[in-house]
Amino acid sequence: MIRKLTLIVLCVVVVLSMSGLAWAQDYWNYGVFPYAYEKFVYEVVSIEETWDWELGEDVVVEHKSYQFIELRKVDEDTIEVTQGTTTDVPADQLSDHLNFMGGLMNLSMLMGGGGWLSDFWMLSMWAADLELEVGNTMQLFDGSRVRVVEETSVAGVKGYLVRKFIRETDESGNRTDITTSEWVIAPNVGWPLALTSYSEEGEVTYRMTLVEYERK
Repeated sequence: MIRKLTLIVLCVVVVLSMSGLAWAQDYWNYGVFPYAYEKFVYEVVSIEETWDWELGEDVVVEHKSYQFIELRKVDEDTIEVTQGTTTDVPADQLSDHLNFMGGLMNLSMLMGGGGWLSDFWMLSMWAADLELEVGNTMQLFDGSRVRVVEETSVAGVKGYLVRKFIRETDESGNRTDITTSEWVIAPNVGWPLALTSYSEEGEVTYRMTLVEYERK
């Protein structure tokens, strides 16, 4: 009788332990900003190849800027949003730049632009379903995959490096994973801590890195 009772107790403990692990699983709350105040400051680098008329050849050009946003909860129905960009602008293009920024500044501009943009908007489709545990892999509807690679931290915030890739097989039957983008995400932060986008040749085309984060 004592053995039977002990076995039942052990089974209950195991079940409760597994239940606790299930509740402890982390998922990314993409686009959720529940705090009274949050501040994001990103270093954004766009890398492109352009024709240099003086050299008569293609050259790689990097454009760097710093972009920030502050979210302050006014009440349960209203969020005060403050955002801006710091960048270097040629003096002879200043007027056009100011008009452009003043007329079109919005959240999508905060995130820059480029070929990775479609990946960014796809996040909302898979973020809630990907368990943030190293080694987990999930296939997306477009045939690509995302994999949780490792735990890491950016700007003092702990998160997970997630790699998005496509899988190809050559004529010899060899399988190759081609990385299209990498993300660092944290379960309790609504935006990426960092992202890197790659060209088909594996070159970095865009990089966004959180350099300052604050919340209350």
